Formats: sequence, C-alpha cells, structure tokens
Amino acid sequence: MDSRSKAVRSIMGLLFRGFYSTAFQPIVDTGTRESIGYESLLRGPEGTVLADPGRLFNDAGYLPEDTRLTLDRACIDSAVRTGRNLPDRTLIFINIMGGTMVRMASMLNEFLSLLGELAIDPSRIVFEVSETTNRELTEHISAVLHLLQRAGIRVALDDIGVRSPYLYHLLYLEPEFIKLDRIFIKGIDRDSRKQDLVHCMTGMAKTMGARLIAEGIETEKEFEVMKALGVPMSQGYYLGRPQPAKQWRLAGNARSAGRES
Repeated sequence: MDSRSKAVRSIMGLLFRGFYSTAFQPIVDTGTRESIGYESLLRGPEGTVLADPGRLFNDAGYLPEDTRLTLDRACIDSAVRTGRNLPDRTLIFINIMGGTMVRMASMLNEFLSLLGELAIDPSRIVFEVSETTNRELTEHISAVLHLLQRAGIRVALDDIGVRSPYLYHLLYLEPEFIKLDRIFIKGIDRDSRKQDLVHCMTGMAKTMGARLIAEGIETEKEFEVMKALGVPMSQGYYLGRPQPAKQWRLAGNARSAGRES
C-alpha cells in the first residue's frame, strides 16, 4: 500500500471513530479588543495525519479530491456543532474548500437544518474561501454565494496577498471580510513599506464594502501598529491561542462578571 493510500485509510478511520476535534481562535475588534468571532481549526491526534491539517488541505495531490471533500465536510460539521458553545452572538469563521463551496447549493437545506437544530442563527456563520481557490471555480462559487447570502450566511476571503488572483476574487466573490496574510504583518512595526501596504489594503477593503482582518499578530508592537493604521479586526497568538469553544464561553462569562462586580 503506497503512502497516499495509507493516508486516506488513516483519515477515514479517524473520522469514523470521531478522533478529531475543533479549536477556536478569537478574532477581535482592534479598537476595543472585544472578541467578535472565532476561527474554527481542525485538531487531530498527535502522530496521525490529522495532526497536520495544513498539508492535508494545501498540498496538491497529497490526498484524492473526494477524500479532501469528505474531510472538509467533517470539519464544517464539527465547527458548527462545537461552535454552539462559543459566546452568544459571536461569529463562527469556518474555512471551506472551493470544491465544497460549489457543492453547497445541493447541501444548503441540510446545512440550514443543522443550524436550526443547534439554534445557531445563519448570520453567525462566516465561510472563509481561500485565495488559493482555483480561479476557474470562482464564478461557480459566486453563484452559490448568492444562495448562501440570501440565507444570511456571510463570506470572508482568506490568505489575501499570497496568490495573484486576489483582485479577481474580490470582484466576483464580494466578501464581507478580507483576511490579510501573516506575511504582511510579521515585523510590521519595523517595516514602513508593510505599514503603507496595510494602510492601503484597509482603505481598499472599506471601499469594497468589506472589513479587513489582520492575521498572525504575535507581538504587542504589531498590534499597536494595527490600531494606528485603523485595521478594523485582528487575529493572532498575541490576542489568543486556539482553545475549545467552552473555554472561550467560560472566559467571556468571567469578563462579564468582572464588569458587573
């Protein structure tokens, strides 16, 4: 059995037995530092293929497309089932593959029924479409997005800046949120060119009717630059590491109790 077949067999076995979970990283209002949403992230057992989701979803050819789609749907299902334990009214950001998004037209009623069962308002769901999505899929995805948006579901464009078609995706996908890749944030407090670029991206996003989210903030100085540049929303280890949903609810309850005392 080759390595690809072993990986597929291992993934399907882990999914079948439920040996995976979802953690959530906060996305905050840069001005107030209040959490407005959380990005869902796959977590698998150490030493298994599920421990490296970046490779599973991003390495072309590592997995057959049907296996990646099965894994993606399992991650989405886990994100909403676990996400119901997040603080009330916060957004749930869920990464979604372009191929899965195209299929959402036929899965939408089933997905909305799941949200209803979990008492999650569809307006709390934000699907993050990666900028690495194949350009040929973009117009198909755009048609599906209109169905999702009519149901109240929102859209973010992820990984902005790492691939060339991002302006094309901005035009056709009309995202409500734009996530700027970490590469433009690292060391921004020492790089005036990065500061100029992020300032321009913030203005462009606003002009396009979207809100910019700076990803990968790891230091206080980087965060201070985001505030100075007027970046609306921020995410990164400095603002919170991924944790189970219930931990964020407990943390939110503790903050509320502190304000009331």
